[in-house]
Amino acid sequence: MVKNHYIQELKTDSPLIRKGQKGMDVIKVQEWINLWQWVDTKWKIGIARDGDFGRDTEAAVRKFQDFHGLSNDGIVGNNTWRKLTEPMRKAFTRIENEKSLRKLIVAYARQHLANSPREFKSNIGPWVRAYMDGNQGHLQPWCMGFAQTILDQAAFTIEDSLISYMPRTVSCDVLGKFGLKNGQLIEKAKLKPDLIEPGDFFLVYAKAKVDWIHVGIVTGVEGDWIQTIEGNTNDSGSREGIEVCERERNYDTKKIDIYRVT
Repeated sequence: MVKNHYIQELKTDSPLIRKGQKGMDVIKVQEWINLWQWVDTKWKIGIARDGDFGRDTEAAVRKFQDFHGLSNDGIVGNNTWRKLTEPMRKAFTRIENEKSLRKLIVAYARQHLANSPREFKSNIGPWVRAYMDGNQGHLQPWCMGFAQTILDQAAFTIEDSLISYMPRTVSCDVLGKFGLKNGQLIEKAKLKPDLIEPGDFFLVYAKAKVDWIHVGIVTGVEGDWIQTIEGNTNDSGSREGIEVCERERNYDTKKIDIYRVT
């Protein structure tokens, strides 16, 4: 895959992460301890993300180990780390026995959705870094990073790459302008609904016609509505949200263009 930073998110620099350590490995442990609250609603533990493996982090690790039937030693070794990062491992698992790019795009989008990708806070966390090539922070909205990661995963499965279908970018504007130039953008989708297919990207545009502000994946089309899976959003459809969501959008009333994945 071109977008392969997720591999780094599944690694640690230290084989054992324990009390007294500080740094990025500890931050990763603390992030996943918190993110599991949305993977399993029975898990209620939240701790500070301060990069310091102190008493609170050790206690949380012990509780996580008990919760999953792991050896309770308060140390994050291979078994505990693999369990902490299990949602991301599942999301990036290869789908076999499917050769249709469009079907794979939808299938991978659903596979990620099922594993609760979510920010730790404000465009920060392992999922954001995985989708944004290691970047995170206030200026890193990650809707395009998510959508392109899904396309890349699908293309890689059929021995292809996302750059066969669009430029590598995390900018909605770059994709929209590329689509206009290459005839892959269906402007004002409501005028050409028969051309929309699952596996396409939708782009929401602002008042200025070449100002696209949000992107996601089309998973279905019904009447005036598209079903979508999209990143960096929420239940109300915000373009600056906190998670990957499954939504419906009315393309007849909203400012939506469609980027054809062809």
